[in-house]
Amino acid sequence: MSCSESERLALVKFKAGLQDPHQFLSSWEGDDCCTWTGVHCDNETWHVVSLDLQYHHLYHSLSNGGRLSGEINPSLLSLKHLNHLDLSSNHFKGIEIPNFIGSLTGLSYLNLSNAGFIGRVPPQLGNLTSLIFLDLNSFYSMHDLHVDDNFQWLSSLSSLQYLDMSGVNLAKISSDNLFHAVNMLPALSVLILPNCHLHWPQLSSSSSSSSPYLNLSNSLTTIDLSNNQINSTFPLWLTNSSRLVYLDLWLNHFHGVIPEAIGHMKSLEVIQLGFNDFVGPLPTSIRDLCNLHTLDFSFNNLSEETSTLSRIFSGCAGETIETLNLRNCNLKGELSGWLGMLKAITTLDLSKNSLYGSVPTSIGNLSNLRILYLTSNRFNGSLPESIGHLSELKVLGIDYNSLGGVISEQHLANLSSLDSLSMSYNPLIVNISKDWVPPFHLQEIAFVSCQLGPEFPAWLRTQKDYSMLDLSNTGITGSLPDWFWDLSHSIALLDLSNNQITGTVPNSLKLTSSSLINLSSNKFEGPLPSLPPQVAYVDLSDNSFSGDLLPILGETLTTLGHLYLSNNLLNGTLPESICNLQMAQVIDISNNFISGELPGCWQNLFFLVALTLANNKISGEIPASLGSLKLIEVLHLGNNNLSGEIPLPLRNCKILVTLDLGGNNLSGNIPAWIGERMPLLRILRLRSNMLQGDIPEELFNLASLQILDLADNNLSGVIPQSFCNLSAMQLANEARQSILDGFQGQAITSVGNYSILGYTDSLSVVTKGMELQYSKTLEFVTSIDLSNNRLSGEIPQQIGNLHGIQNLNLSGNHLIGGIPDSIGELVSLESFDLSRNELSGKIPTSISFLTSLSHLNLSYNNLWGRIPTGNQLQTLDDPSIYIGNRDLCGPPSTVKCGDNETLAFSGEGDDSDENETLWLLFGGAVGYALGLWAVFICLLIKEAWRNSYFDLVDYMHKKLLAFTATSIYNSADIEDETDG
Repeated sequence: MSCSESERLALVKFKAGLQDPHQFLSSWEGDDCCTWTGVHCDNETWHVVSLDLQYHHLYHSLSNGGRLSGEINPSLLSLKHLNHLDLSSNHFKGIEIPNFIGSLTGLSYLNLSNAGFIGRVPPQLGNLTSLIFLDLNSFYSMHDLHVDDNFQWLSSLSSLQYLDMSGVNLAKISSDNLFHAVNMLPALSVLILPNCHLHWPQLSSSSSSSSPYLNLSNSLTTIDLSNNQINSTFPLWLTNSSRLVYLDLWLNHFHGVIPEAIGHMKSLEVIQLGFNDFVGPLPTSIRDLCNLHTLDFSFNNLSEETSTLSRIFSGCAGETIETLNLRNCNLKGELSGWLGMLKAITTLDLSKNSLYGSVPTSIGNLSNLRILYLTSNRFNGSLPESIGHLSELKVLGIDYNSLGGVISEQHLANLSSLDSLSMSYNPLIVNISKDWVPPFHLQEIAFVSCQLGPEFPAWLRTQKDYSMLDLSNTGITGSLPDWFWDLSHSIALLDLSNNQITGTVPNSLKLTSSSLINLSSNKFEGPLPSLPPQVAYVDLSDNSFSGDLLPILGETLTTLGHLYLSNNLLNGTLPESICNLQMAQVIDISNNFISGELPGCWQNLFFLVALTLANNKISGEIPASLGSLKLIEVLHLGNNNLSGEIPLPLRNCKILVTLDLGGNNLSGNIPAWIGERMPLLRILRLRSNMLQGDIPEELFNLASLQILDLADNNLSGVIPQSFCNLSAMQLANEARQSILDGFQGQAITSVGNYSILGYTDSLSVVTKGMELQYSKTLEFVTSIDLSNNRLSGEIPQQIGNLHGIQNLNLSGNHLIGGIPDSIGELVSLESFDLSRNELSGKIPTSISFLTSLSHLNLSYNNLWGRIPTGNQLQTLDDPSIYIGNRDLCGPPSTVKCGDNETLAFSGEGDDSDENETLWLLFGGAVGYALGLWAVFICLLIKEAWRNSYFDLVDYMHKKLLAFTATSIYNSADIEDETDG
């Protein structure tokens, strides 16, 4: 017996429409189609009943290799007895699910998941009334499938028990329509709708409400609505189900308190409510869920004391819980008293909370524990040696705490299953003997900022297959052992940064799988090594590497995104091969001895975001091809020997945030298009060049500009009035974004603690009379430096608008007129320099309002009058800051003020001081006259008052005469005694 001829021909036609690059269907030959791969026939009738062409290797979903593609031929309609069709995990990209599949009415099983179909889910699927299993999961297709607002076809599938539409766009489906359709499926057991763009508002709180709700009287055991945009309190009608086993509402906007009624759901085994907006308290009724094995409340603001956990896990739930995830829930308290209640626990994540105290010794009794995360808490004390009793433990993460003491072999001796060990950012001392042979083979090793050194840990020689090794800032000194570079060829992340490691790096690194290598801030020397071909991130900065760049830039590195070589002793030129790094996002070769001209091939680096070549010896003109870098945000070419004008094509770099061309030999004018075409610019440094002409007013339209440095050029003209329009400097204490906030926001993947886009900008700023380097705090710096030019005219009165400016330097120009009184409004000003100008007039007393001022220089001008005092000025007692102004007087200068000098005080200006004094004297005189006149009127009107008044005057007169006579008599006696 064999399959029928009609069914065989139908399958042959179906195969003809497919593309099968790996000959998956090579067995589809001969007469008996029942023997073909993926074809199953009924044992009695020999009709084809099942066609299973699932591509089983889902991890290849990012490539086309081996998967079926092409078209689905309608010849399948000839398979009249077909009840099982599985085309999942193939690559039918670009075609819709064929409508004719809805005519295969005998189907009870249909799986089209992750097969690359696009477009509308055909409503004809509603004809498959015998369907029991329907899987349209398109999670890996990024919402290429969608459902129209008509979803009633679903209600026709009365036999359906399993429905998975993960990743199908259901944005047009209201909760009312969906729930109505689902409620018509009495046999439905599994409802899986994650990542479907469901954006329902408040769901009904109970089944008695008129709002939509799911009728849980059917056989639903699984509900997955995770990763949507549902904004609702916890729907109480869910608690009516006594059959529900699996509930996943993860990553939505559910809010409010989790109700105590959740304890009614006695069959629950899995509760996943993480990544929502729930608040505490936790329902203690969870203690009665005796089938519960997974509980995930992570990333909610529960603000819970751990005493509540004692009440919850003292019930039967404490006996059954296997996975407990309370990461980032704002928990407070200690572990002792409740941790030992978790008898069956295998996975415990309490990271990113406010837990404190010691890690209890009882943790060693959790014999089933496999994964333990206690990172980012406030644990202190020593790690108990009992943790070494957890023989099943595979992952131990205790990073970012205050755990101290010594880690010895006893802590690790019995952890034979361990494959991930991370103790970073604790003041731990790892004291393990050189001869110790660990019982485990680790995949991930991290001891950042622990004390491992001074010698490189010898026990690592036994760990040969690890994928991550992070020993940064661990006190290792001296050279690495010879065996180190021959260890793990499968390592993906290697970080030995911030140590004192000496010696050389092998010419050719054998770390063939490495994607991240960080050897920065050590004492490595010698030539640069050649890099593994698949590397993505390399940081060799802050060492003593020497020689040219060819060992790295001479290679074909198609995946390299970040290259950091700054602060070394590298020389030679920048080769054209740098343009072969076509995936490069950051290149930093600053602070070396690179010479020669820049290559002209920058248009090949389409993804470049930051280019830092400052502080080298590069000469020639700035290449016009730099203007083709449409994504560039940071360009540092400062402190080189570049010449010529600022090239016009740079105006195409419209999203530049930092432009540093200072410290070169550039000539010509400052282009107006910098202010017109670069609206996001926050740092403009053009100091120490040979630029000339006026300062373009367009620069002061840059709303985000916070550092403007045009010092040490030949600029002329006046300071534009629009100088005071810089929005970013107008608000004091402004909370600014990071310099590359948009750039950092693109970092969606990470390796270890490394963001794939992890560049931090830095800049040298002249302030307070010195040159300071800013990096992590650069976003907080606001500065304008126009010093040492040929600017003339007056300082604009509107300068007082710049309330947020910290450094203002206008020294070394030809400015005239007075210092504006509005200077007192610069409440954030820390450094103020107007020296070596031609300013005149008095120093406004409002300068004493500058309570943040720590550096002031007004020397060598034509200022006169008394130097103001008060507030912060009292601390600036260096006379040199006023030297060269012949008519200034008063402290801290040695010149005394004459009597006609007005005393300045920290109130109003000079004119207002005089007016206020005059009004005070005039008011006193008027008050005195009115008082005398009032007394005179009273005495004139009433005789009794008049008589009493004069009697009092007569009495006081007699007392005064008696007192005077007594004084004269006593004085005479004293003189007589003296003469005697």
